[in-house]
Amino acid sequence: MEKEREALQTWKQRVEQELDRVMAFWMEHSHDQEHGGFFTCLGRDGQVYDDLKYVWLQGRQVWMYCRLYRKLERFRSPALLDSAKAGGEFLLRYARVAPPGKKCAFVLTRDGRPVKVQRTVFSECFYTMAMNELWRVTGEACYQKEAVEMMDQIVYWVREDPSGLGRPRLPGAPASESMAVPMMLLNLVDQLGEADEELAGNYAELGDWCARRILQHVQVGGHAQGT
Repeated sequence: MEKEREALQTWKQRVEQELDRVMAFWMEHSHDQEHGGFFTCLGRDGQVYDDLKYVWLQGRQVWMYCRLYRKLERFRSPALLDSAKAGGEFLLRYARVAPPGKKCAFVLTRDGRPVKVQRTVFSECFYTMAMNELWRVTGEACYQKEAVEMMDQIVYWVREDPSGLGRPRLPGAPASESMAVPMMLLNLVDQLGEADEELAGNYAELGDWCARRILQHVQVGGHAQGT
């Protein structure tokens, strides 16, 4: 057991060092001081090779900065929090294609003009995660309001009416069940329900729905399992 503990401690230290190295890289090279948000198409030397801004990557970076700030003492710095808030404000200003509509762009120009929209909910999902984590570290209600309203819209698109995604229901299309969507929604259930009994209760049935659909992809004896 002593050898195992030593090995675990060695790996823990290595992970910490790698995390510190990665965070230093992104803090130095990815922040767009002129327009806000983050550059995410970076070479190994930190040079920007494409200044397009993908909304799901913007959301993930805001979420990660906030989560590290909230969970790890060594990342609890004003600079990290200010960067997360700047990224969140960029999303609030530009992510949605036609406010007050909720559909988010897939990719934006450097200064926030929409370039492309995808017929999925993933940009909206990462937008929701970013807003919820921003609320958790700042206490500013506007972020949580955005998160909950976007979550409601995502659930409506997925479970009631996907026409808002621009995906028509065609009579000849074969029946299919995507695993990516319920997996992402289950992640959002966990995110928004953390330490919030009311929201956790509101999303309990949704979590069960997601789990049932994910389990349809489990194979036993070479056959996928039904609900």
